[in-house]
Amino acid sequence: MTAESDNCCSRCLGFITTMGLAALFIWLSLRVDEPKCYIDYIYIPALNKTLNSPFTTNSTLNFTLKLVNPNKDKGIKYDAVRLRFAIFVDHNTTRPIGNATVGGFYQGHEKKARKPGSLNAAAGNLTAKVDGKMYFRVEFDTAVKYKISLWYTKKRDLLWGGANVEIGDSGVKVHRKAIRLGDSQARIESGASKLRGCYRALLPFLVAVLLVLHAPAFT
Repeated sequence: MTAESDNCCSRCLGFITTMGLAALFIWLSLRVDEPKCYIDYIYIPALNKTLNSPFTTNSTLNFTLKLVNPNKDKGIKYDAVRLRFAIFVDHNTTRPIGNATVGGFYQGHEKKARKPGSLNAAAGNLTAKVDGKMYFRVEFDTAVKYKISLWYTKKRDLLWGGANVEIGDSGVKVHRKAIRLGDSQARIESGASKLRGCYRALLPFLVAVLLVLHAPAFT
């Protein structure tokens, strides 16, 4: 191979490498991560059994929505965030409590936002329990645009999700940590069904043990 051929191959390789790096840079600059949505706080005074005052009839549901932008170099413009609240009446069925809306806003790079809100619910809708516990279903949907450098993306991304939230006797959600509104089914796991599942998993082992114990001894 001549020196001229070597030089041509080097230029071609350099060109391909440069174009590959440029394509990778463009892809990384346009790639976006969806924001994460959490229910950070829920409080219903009507469910607070520690209160001994006329305010216990207050059926207002107070909440705080938490939104997280995981992108290091992209902002997010939210449309209105619509929330739906319901209460479980059995393991697979919910009854609507009410809806609320958080107004649209802009969120900077790697920023977190907490948006408080409230809605009114009839007190009679807040009494159902499943296995002696109270569970709410919280769902959301919205649409977002991403700000890359000085421009917003033309297409809006549709976002939605939900989660089941246990409410305690104080009228506050049981788990203090924010709960991600993700891909979660509107269904409460039954403790009895888990127990039956455990027994079912142990059945092959128990059968094997019985066969060994009753097997004839070899001489």
